[in-house]
Amino acid sequence: MQTVLIADDHQIVRRGIRMIIESFSAKFQIIEAESCASVAQILSGKKIDYAILDMVLTDGNLLSIMQKIEACSAHTNILVYSMSEERIYARRLIEKGVRGFLCKQTSIEELEKAIRCIFKGEIYVSSDLLGNLIHNSGPATKNPIDSLSDRELQVVEHVVLGMGVKEIGERMGLDITTIGTYRKRAFEKMEVQNTIELKEKFLLYKA
Repeated sequence: MQTVLIADDHQIVRRGIRMIIESFSAKFQIIEAESCASVAQILSGKKIDYAILDMVLTDGNLLSIMQKIEACSAHTNILVYSMSEERIYARRLIEKGVRGFLCKQTSIEELEKAIRCIFKGEIYVSSDLLGNLIHNSGPATKNPIDSLSDRELQVVEHVVLGMGVKEIGERMGLDITTIGTYRKRAFEKMEVQNTIELKEKFLLYKA
């Protein structure tokens, strides 16, 4: 029997995904989780064939356990879904071994299609993202957001939302000095001088 991990911080969402999977076949053993810590523990202690993971869980962002996810991606087909921008995260995660990225705003039919893809061992990419990747495949279309590390990207997203260094540190479980370093590096890579410029450029390039 194959094992599927469903991770979301809302029980009703986990239940909905479970029902979709069970409609495919009864052959799956389904495990549920609601935090990054639980996901990391489950991936470390048990063979998981497929994982369907929300990007943001109760204790943080999946990027905080990305090393664990990368280590498991060789034997676990992983689909990530999120409210976060597809154009920012999809390529980044697929390069790390994730088999697909899906926006939460999508239809049930598209979710079913994405799950079927990873169950077949295929890579799921939405038609919108595929068109964008083809359009921006040339060297002259470099997106500065792509130069950010995972941690820097997390910090930038929090800054854009208006959070201060202390609040970001509490959210990410890091000290103020570390957050300040990530923010400084992000400013340099994005080639901006202040928070206003950072927000404007980030919103421009994620659109």
